[in-house]
Amino acid sequence: MTTLVTGAGGFIGSHVVDELLARGEAVRALVRDPTVAAGLRARGVEAVVGDVRDPDAVAAAARGAAVVHHCAAAPDEGTNLRGVENLLEALRETGGRAVLITGLSVLGLRDLDPATEGLPYRASGDPGAAAKIRIERLALDCHRRHGVAVTILRPGFVYGPRDRRNLPQLLEALRQGKLVYIGSRDNVVPLVHVADMARAMLLAGAAPHASGRVYHIADGSRTTIGELAEHLARLLGCPPPRTVLPYFLPYTACVAFGLLRRLGLGFLPAPITPDALLFFGTSRFVDIGRARRELGFTPLEDFRRGMAATVRSIQGEHHEQSTVAGPAA
Repeated sequence: MTTLVTGAGGFIGSHVVDELLARGEAVRALVRDPTVAAGLRARGVEAVVGDVRDPDAVAAAARGAAVVHHCAAAPDEGTNLRGVENLLEALRETGGRAVLITGLSVLGLRDLDPATEGLPYRASGDPGAAAKIRIERLALDCHRRHGVAVTILRPGFVYGPRDRRNLPQLLEALRQGKLVYIGSRDNVVPLVHVADMARAMLLAGAAPHASGRVYHIADGSRTTIGELAEHLARLLGCPPPRTVLPYFLPYTACVAFGLLRRLGLGFLPAPITPDALLFFGTSRFVDIGRARRELGFTPLEDFRRGMAATVRSIQGEHHEQSTVAGPAA
């Protein structure tokens, strides 16, 4: 049985490939970078160079694949939607199954305890969240109308080795003393280690009864932003944040800059993004009961241990890069 992974050179996709290879599965990868493809081939992966925006490339890659783990993602929301459209159309022909990744942002900018899969969508004015809602609706409609087997996973804050964006940005803000709490240091943050995320994807891909279902994926803990920030500060050897901003200040700024952007007047960078406001300014305890019951998902990574290992890996990468670059002239 062949399993296709799109975005196999990315953060989550590369870990899905690792997990599949460790289990002795036949893996096919769709990637855009020929260099990444060459590295995957050296590991025994059938790597195909192509773009998810190209329907022919997606159809060719999906042909003969029993399961597709769709991990490809781009900053452009239109690209992400087009990629899912192409994949769903390909699966109508091949009959394969798909596991898609969206996010908890589809539930809106609000406190949730618990955050369950039964909650309705809520618009937040964030283009990325709006695109994820459209992707979910498209996928579930395709399942109902055409019988395409698709499962949707909504992960919390995914961290782990090879993260080039989320945790590194958080660590840099801590180092520079720029990280502040929004509303409360007791806001619950949903975390999930990338290894647990990869295992959840494989569980979903192996569960025919999960077709047409949505699952929340997190570590099941009630870790607060204060606990997370203090733990990371200790790992970095820097002071933890102390400032707590009233929620309405960054919220107002976020809404105002979002309105300017929609009017075509957003020339300056926003002081805070909707993603950051969601992460720091809301408290969200994620109920993973459905994933436990229906997929057999059990998170294995403790956030303190997982964060410590991740910080070491990020620091090691920075050291290697500085060594290669050499001292400044």
